[in-house]
Amino acid sequence: MMTNLKPMNKPFPLIDVAIKFHEALPPRIRKYLNSRGIPDEVVDAYLLGWNGWRITIPVYNREGSVAFFRLAKDPEDARLSSQIISYPEAQVELYGWERMLEPVSRMVVCEGELDRLALEAQGFPAVTSTGGPVCFRKEWANELQAVEEVYVCFHRSQSGKRGAELLGMMLPRARFVALPDEVGEDGGVTDFFGRLGRTKADFKKLLQEATTTPPTSIGSEPGLPNGKVASSRLSSRIERIKRELPIEEFVGRYVELRSSAIGTALRGQCPLHNDRFESLAVFPTTGMYHCYQCRTRGDVIAFLAAKEHISFSEAVDRLYQIITKNGESTRAND
Repeated sequence: MMTNLKPMNKPFPLIDVAIKFHEALPPRIRKYLNSRGIPDEVVDAYLLGWNGWRITIPVYNREGSVAFFRLAKDPEDARLSSQIISYPEAQVELYGWERMLEPVSRMVVCEGELDRLALEAQGFPAVTSTGGPVCFRKEWANELQAVEEVYVCFHRSQSGKRGAELLGMMLPRARFVALPDEVGEDGGVTDFFGRLGRTKADFKKLLQEATTTPPTSIGSEPGLPNGKVASSRLSSRIERIKRELPIEEFVGRYVELRSSAIGTALRGQCPLHNDRFESLAVFPTTGMYHCYQCRTRGDVIAFLAAKEHISFSEAVDRLYQIITKNGESTRAND
């Protein structure tokens, strides 16, 4: 199957590959995208394509060049596999830089590339992280400070709630959009516009009803006071954890990691499930991990939460205790 991706190797510019994939888009895939709320004009404008195996979504970097592809699963593929992956390697990038670099008064931060395109089709400027809702970077949030109205519209799942909580700390003035129960726990914007047939006016109403409180309130976590004090304290702890506890060091406590051929990534057997194929990739340069089998991903905090089956805030508390104890040990030895 992967032979379809060989043209992406140098010296072919990735934009040329994106055009070739777009020209190969089958009518049935185009029809599927239409059913998800993504009309032909958006399919063509964003060069959605087909590599013979998956739907290709070119992801552009800040400079406007195609950096890599997101590969969405064929809707007719019944095999157990990830709904969407990155190629040539798992990378975290903002999908929608062209929107961030132009003056807009309103922006929707959503969960997933197809969700973003469905919003764009309805006239709502939107961006998303290719690493999922818990991987929205602070530098991107800083750029959103210039936007007058920022809305967050993630799925109703636990990862969506954790992502909303994180963005709530990075963007205190953001408003949070609640999708209706009918989309389902893992449903998103494409279900809203596509499967449910809702309209632009319907989504505008959701924006009007958006609240300033994330779906899972920080203040409701045990041991934390309400309001801005909790937000500031948790935000500073998260920054310190990521700065002082490298993900490869912490994950290495659970599983042996080794160098791989995927850039600077480290590989190992994923400790989050019964893994026999070294499905786990850890990226020291970005502080992220990704498992190609159980489909979990995120930073060191998300890893501990998944491994120990605890909440995001509990994971922050445990990791913060680790780094503070390490600091005390270092001072004692000085």
